[in-house]
Amino acid sequence: MPFPQLTEADHAAFWRDGYVVKRSFFDAEEIGLLQQAIAQDEGIRSHVVALKDSLGGSTELALWNHPGDDLFGAFARCERMVGGAEKLLGGEVYHYHSKLTMKRPRAGGAWDWHQDYGYWYNNGCLYPDMLSVAIAVDRATQENGCLQ
Repeated sequence: MPFPQLTEADHAAFWRDGYVVKRSFFDAEEIGLLQQAIAQDEGIRSHVVALKDSLGGSTELALWNHPGDDLFGAFARCERMVGGAEKLLGGEVYHYHSKLTMKRPRAGGAWDWHQDYGYWYNNGCLYPDMLSVAIAVDRATQENGCLQ
C-alpha cells in the first residue's frame, strides 16, 4: 500500500499559512510502535530530562542531534518525512535534531513555545529555511492537555 504523500495543495497551504496538518500520515500500527519504544526503549528513557516551565511545573524531554539506527531514526529518515520536507522547502534537507516531548495528562507542566531561529543562526543556519514536524503519538484532547 502506498504511503501518504504531501500534495501540491499541501505545498500551497504551507507557503500561504506557514503549516500543514496531515492526519494519518503514519498509520495506527506505526504510531503503536513509537508508543512502545517510548515506554520500553532504554535509549530514550535514559536521556529524558525534566524541564521547568514558566509557572513552576515541568514536562519531560528527550533530545538528540543525529537520527540513529533505531525506530526514531527510521521515522526521521523515511521517504515520507524527507521527501515531504524537500517538497515543502524546495530542495535537499538534513536532520537538525529530534525532540520527544512528554507531557503527562493532568500532571506536569506546560510546554513554553518559543522561536529558535536565534539558536539556528548561531549554529550556522544563516537563513530560517527550516521546518518542524510534529507527530502526535497519543490522541491530543483537552482532557490530556493538547495544544491550545
